[in-house]
Order: sequence, then structure tokens, then C-alpha cells
Amino acid sequence: MKVGCLFCSIILLLIFILLPENEFVNALIVENNPFYGLSNQKIKAVESTTDDNLINVKLEYAPQAFKIGIPEFFKATLSYKDTNEIALHADTDIVISRDGKELFKESSGYSKPYVHTPNGIVLSSYKFPDSGQYVISVKVLGLNFMPVNPKQVNFATNVTHSNDKYLTQIGK
Repeated sequence: MKVGCLFCSIILLLIFILLPENEFVNALIVENNPFYGLSNQKIKAVESTTDDNLINVKLEYAPQAFKIGIPEFFKATLSYKDTNEIALHADTDIVISRDGKELFKESSGYSKPYVHTPNGIVLSSYKFPDSGQYVISVKVLGLNFMPVNPKQVNFATNVTHSNDKYLTQIGK
């Protein structure tokens, strides 16, 4: 049994030694993400309610202007519209599309059909490929460990090019 633990420890150590570039990339994403409190980026927000009028979705994003190739960071906070209480244990997804074509789906990074959030908050990031009109959809597929009829909020997103930066404006 001790040999198995030693073997696992060696494998984990090798993974950390052989993959330092991934750690560095993840560290940069955390460092630049304004929702981790390490950045002084101004955070903008827009709110809307799901199509069934049950869940309020507050979508925060930053930075509003970012260099091409740098991700835009998102934070979706879900709460019940009537009580303003956080929607705990929500199964959600954030989808970004353009011209009806899905470009990004948060749950794909986890190989799952949704992302489970115990505290009603989902953090995400996306590198917009170019300027144009996009739609950011926040989907709710379950609440309190129970599946629900899918609920959704769509946010119209305009990304414009200015010098070496993209400017983002998100609305309802």
C-alpha cells in the first residue's frame, strides 16, 4: 500500500515538473482576472431575467478594453427574481455565439453538459477572435440538485476594434 502512495506521489511530482508552462498560463489568467481581487480593472455589469421570469442574471465583465489575444473575463451571478436570494446549487452554462454559430461553451472545458455552481456564481473567460456582434447566453438547467426546464438570458455583445485593442459593450 505504501508503494502505491509513493508511486502516485512520484507521478504527481513529474506532472508538476513537466508541465510548468500550463501552471504559468493559469497563473496569468488568475492574476489578470478582476474577479479574483488581484487586478484593479473596472468591472461593468448588466442584468436581465430569464425567459420564464424566474431567475435574475447579473453578468459582470472586465476589462471593457483589452488587447487583442487577451481574454475578456465574465462573472454570472444567479438569484431568484422575487426574493433576490442567490440561486444555490445551479447547473448552468455560458455560451458565446456569433451569427447563430456557437463559438464557446463553458461546460465543454469540463466535458460535462453543464457547470455546477454551489454558490450561484459562474466565472468564465473568452478571447474574442475579432470585432463584431456576439451573443452571450447564460443558461440554467438545474436548481437545488433538480433539473428544470431550461431557462436562458441572452446578452447582446458588441466588440469593436480600436488601435491594438478590442472594446466591449454588453447590453440586454
